[in-house]
Amino acid sequence: MKEQLQRLFDECLSEATDEEVLIMKQLLEGVKRKRENENGSIIGGIFAMDREVRDGQFEISIPISPVTHNSLQIVHGGVTATLVDTAMGTLANMLLPEGYGAVTTNLNVHYLAPGKGDRLTAHANVIHQGSKTIVVDGKVVSSNGKVVAHSTGSFFIFKKTQ
Repeated sequence: MKEQLQRLFDECLSEATDEEVLIMKQLLEGVKRKRENENGSIIGGIFAMDREVRDGQFEISIPISPVTHNSLQIVHGGVTATLVDTAMGTLANMLLPEGYGAVTTNLNVHYLAPGKGDRLTAHANVIHQGSKTIVVDGKVVSSNGKVVAHSTGSFFIFKKTQ
């Protein structure tokens, strides 16, 4: 398998444009970040997600790059949805006691502007925390301050199995 991958990598690299080289670099750095952070996800690694708690709310930001682009050279809507779902879901899980987890049961994303600039940042705030569900509000903002998307998510709380 490693030999096949090496041949594919060599073939792709030998014919790659500058943009494709940047994409391969970001993907490989993402795998490396995942390996270094056992609790992180491969998605978080590939998108180079930075996480921060600021002023009582949770934030995740990503650089805008060719990896995040759609065919119109703006951030793909699925990347925006992944970013805000990750921010809201991470916040929901941070609030739970040891041994419990939360998973998305409903995600609504309202796209308001194209994802352009240097970075996108998702902000998450809890609207309601019950014993079975958590409802979270989220928004995604570009580096120029433009709100790109507004979102709400519902998260089901469950007891983890050992």
